[in-house]
Amino acid sequence: MTVAIIKSNDPRDVREAVRLLGGMERFVAEEDRVVLKPNICLGKPNSTGVVTNPEVVAEVARMVQEVGGKPVVGESPIYPLKSRSVFPRAGYCDFHDRYGFEIVHFDQEEGVHIQVPEGKRLNHQFIAKRVLQSDKLINLPIAKTHGLTTVSLGLKNIKGVVPGKQKQIVHLAGIDEGIVDLNTAIRSDLTIIDGIIGLEGEFGPPATGQTVNLGVILAADNVVEADSTMARIMGIDPKDILHIQLAADRGLGSLNGIEIRGEPVERVARSFRHYHMPGLLKKFFSDGITRFTTVFQNLNSRIRGTDLIRLRLKLGEMEVTAERCDNCRICLRACPVDAISLNGDVKINRQTCIRCFICAEVCPREVFSRR
Repeated sequence: MTVAIIKSNDPRDVREAVRLLGGMERFVAEEDRVVLKPNICLGKPNSTGVVTNPEVVAEVARMVQEVGGKPVVGESPIYPLKSRSVFPRAGYCDFHDRYGFEIVHFDQEEGVHIQVPEGKRLNHQFIAKRVLQSDKLINLPIAKTHGLTTVSLGLKNIKGVVPGKQKQIVHLAGIDEGIVDLNTAIRSDLTIIDGIIGLEGEFGPPATGQTVNLGVILAADNVVEADSTMARIMGIDPKDILHIQLAADRGLGSLNGIEIRGEPVERVARSFRHYHMPGLLKKFFSDGITRFTTVFQNLNSRIRGTDLIRLRLKLGEMEVTAERCDNCRICLRACPVDAISLNGDVKINRQTCIRCFICAEVCPREVFSRR
């Protein structure tokens, strides 16, 4: 239970953070096949605080190579966006030519259905085959807030190993428990959070938000402890972040008793503006049992024949600014329940909408927002 914190704006200082944990040789053995999983969710540059700095990723790849490992970088963006268009705009188009390391488009490669051990909401999931074939996984998120999960750090970053529309299953099943389920199946051997430039906002990311020049690199041998420590740096109590608390409750890590090496949390902390998600009991008692409506829906035509239980969670209403719409139709392809129509105007079927806010995540024109 060790977390290293470095105060720096230089991506190369990720070496010092890993050194404080015992060095890369503690995590990677010679000939290990190692997947480096950054956050490349949208086609925005690292300067926006939306995606992991490619220089940080490249430096970690060099460290893996130096101890005899075989690194490969892999990711899939938010559905229905394609990695072939997202990666170039995020600064990863020439990653192989610039740094000499392979970058894999998970949404264009083979995937495998796996059983999720002791899954609460996910009994099985579709995972990029390259991840399952690896010996080690290094989780490389960026530090940012998120409207549905309060923060988007290491635990949530694992969603990227699920390619294509299969990601929507996590939202339909219940995003907090779904994230934890995924992390029981896909374990992070080393988590390094790029906090050099972060993102804050009461709804975003990735739809909206403001950059934060935090100047922090955090490394940890446990993803829950990485996330809980970075949450504290961001001025948020990890006990108030449902998926982090659930992960700790299920034995994936601890929120307390963490050994900090390098800078103390108090010296690097900076409060991030964020959406204040209510806790589980508060949600239950304030909105009542009627807030939870269980709907069985056959999704054969949309998501590989998977039957799911859908929970309608009243997380707020969707506001539509129709005049911003340029008819790109990305939202139509992204919506897992086909609640959006574009017949001369943007409309949402309020009875069908499950408030997953995926439309707000993928819309490049910020047509959708929470009210």
